[in-house]
Amino acid sequence: MTETLTRRRFLRRAGLLGVSIATGVVAAPYVARSASSAIRIVSNPGLENATLNALMDEMGYFRRYGVNASIAQIPGATGPFDAIVAGAADLCMVSGYNMVLARIAQGAKVKIVGAGMKKCALTVFARPDAVRTLADLEGKTVAVGPSLGLLHTLMLQLLKEKGLDASQVDFVDKGSNDQCYEAVATGEAHACCSSISHLNDQGGLVAINGANLWQALPRCTFQTAYAADTALRDKHQAMVAVMAAYGALYEFLMSPASHDAFFEARRRVQKHFDEVSAQAIWHFNETQRPYSKDLSLTNADIGYLQDMYISAGSLKRKQPFEEVADMSAAKAAAKLVG
Repeated sequence: MTETLTRRRFLRRAGLLGVSIATGVVAAPYVARSASSAIRIVSNPGLENATLNALMDEMGYFRRYGVNASIAQIPGATGPFDAIVAGAADLCMVSGYNMVLARIAQGAKVKIVGAGMKKCALTVFARPDAVRTLADLEGKTVAVGPSLGLLHTLMLQLLKEKGLDASQVDFVDKGSNDQCYEAVATGEAHACCSSISHLNDQGGLVAINGANLWQALPRCTFQTAYAADTALRDKHQAMVAVMAAYGALYEFLMSPASHDAFFEARRRVQKHFDEVSAQAIWHFNETQRPYSKDLSLTNADIGYLQDMYISAGSLKRKQPFEEVADMSAAKAAAKLVG
């Protein structure tokens, strides 16, 4: 999907033609109304995003900050970014899409405006009789997603920072986080990079030593928020309100008081509620505090991501901070949240 893709063509391809994103009808449990400019938020489908949306609805943070928003879920790793480039959306608040900087370098009129989850909620799982440490991955098959996708890139960075040779590891594309985990459980791979939601699973896999990415890669921002340049220019106050609402939600999510609300939200959005994975995620949020009520990122944060992607081969050159990022809305929002 190219930058010249029109809004109408994008909506047709995404299956949204005839239902305007701005109406809030598409996958939006609420539309908060106020005097502020309407803003169109997009995200990928998925349990974690759906849980956040349900919590936002239940806790009323959009209403508290006077947000006038609609939320649409766009499938595909590139879907939310493509929607913004096509002019069909303004802002993506939570994204693990690791080609944002590369797309901006190619000319996309988009800026990184902050962070979603700052710490990487991933680890490396394996059967303890096959792999015990990262060094044991040499000569082994490791399940990740697509080549130079998020899981693969983070594994390359992890091995690099540990002084290990990634060329000695056989990385295979097994799809999503959960599919990579299943590949190890069924013996198709020796190890995988996958979500902390599996930390309490009883399938015989364990997190190997030194491979908790939130500890091993403390400088790496896991999820970024990004927005169209036009939204930064024309809907800045609306963006401030949205980011304040998310900052307040994240602060609540990391507190012990969030337990019951988190579990209820997850029950609402998960067809077959998995209490074991819900407990793993809630415990991680409460103990590791992977979010921040201040969503802003620093020059060093963006620089680390650029260096990581250049090293992996998905980004060709480093650009100045102001050409790829704008933290003005995030900083203003942090003052509102207090």
